[in-house]
Amino acid sequence: MSFAGIFLLVFFISALSILLLTPFAVKFGLVDMPNAERKFHKGDIPLIGGVSMYAGLVMGISLFITPNSSSLTYLVCSSIIVALGVADDVKDLSPRLRLFVQTVVAALMCAGSGMYIHHLGTMFGTSSAVDLVEALGYLVTMLAVLAAINAFNMIDGIDGLLGISSLVTFVSMGILFYQNDDMTNMKLTLILSGALVPYLIANLAGGVQEKEKRISKIFMGDTGSMLIGFTVVWLLIQGTQPTSEGLTNNEKVSFSAATALWLIAFPLMDMARVIVDRALRGHSPLKADRTHLHHIVLQCGDTKQAALLKISTLSAFFAVTGIAMHVSGFQEVTIFLTFLAAFALYTVRVRHLQKKLA
Repeated sequence: MSFAGIFLLVFFISALSILLLTPFAVKFGLVDMPNAERKFHKGDIPLIGGVSMYAGLVMGISLFITPNSSSLTYLVCSSIIVALGVADDVKDLSPRLRLFVQTVVAALMCAGSGMYIHHLGTMFGTSSAVDLVEALGYLVTMLAVLAAINAFNMIDGIDGLLGISSLVTFVSMGILFYQNDDMTNMKLTLILSGALVPYLIANLAGGVQEKEKRISKIFMGDTGSMLIGFTVVWLLIQGTQPTSEGLTNNEKVSFSAATALWLIAFPLMDMARVIVDRALRGHSPLKADRTHLHHIVLQCGDTKQAALLKISTLSAFFAVTGIAMHVSGFQEVTIFLTFLAAFALYTVRVRHLQKKLA
């Protein structure tokens, strides 16, 4: 089937799932209720975006990805993540329990697929590639999985932001996989994009035609944000780590570890800045607050639509910058140092905005 055909079929499955699941969301308590602290939307919103995305993802992988140990491991791990997310959306699980299950999933990913982060390339300026010993590689991989899952979870604060930011990441990885002739992982990013777009439509257009009842608004929920975060780190490892087994069966990497940082730059930078900010104020890094970039931009007086446009543009700018440096043949250390400089500028700018609000 053509790439367009794959996209449209997965899109249809995901959209159909939204229509079928919406009536059951309220019945089973899978809704997001407004509160006075952080959730100011009107009414109970179905938290089915992640489940609908999962339905399209499973169908797409089953039809278009050749089964092997890696693809089966991904399906098992993503299924556990979805189950955790649904339970969290319904019961609001403790952060420690979520971290524990996410850590188990990371360990299962390493054990089941043989994938882990060990090749860092020359991003630190060394003359030869840096390779981690197995034990350290597993530890770094688990930390990366936890970081990616929670980074994408943390940016899910205004309509469309998580969806557009993750779509930017998937499309960016798809471009680099295609350039490297890695059609299997490229198809996976296409499947993910097709599964994500129906959610974006319902999330952004929901309520616009409320009188006609044509579109029901939905949210991604922790189910979707954790599934996206896990899938992103899975694909980043596929793209940056040479392996003799997996979805690619290709020893040549599609992009460097330094380039990978640019593809998830906004979620990664915002999470790191917020965690450090909370620690400096003596607060728990896991305790939610209103210090994320989207909160700050809204507090500065922007509408939600303006904030979405600004932050999405920033996310796309970071990804395009990383792709441009990669295809232009920049040295990995240059790509990495430029990322650190961008992170510093981002942090300074956001703190300047915070001081204006103080």
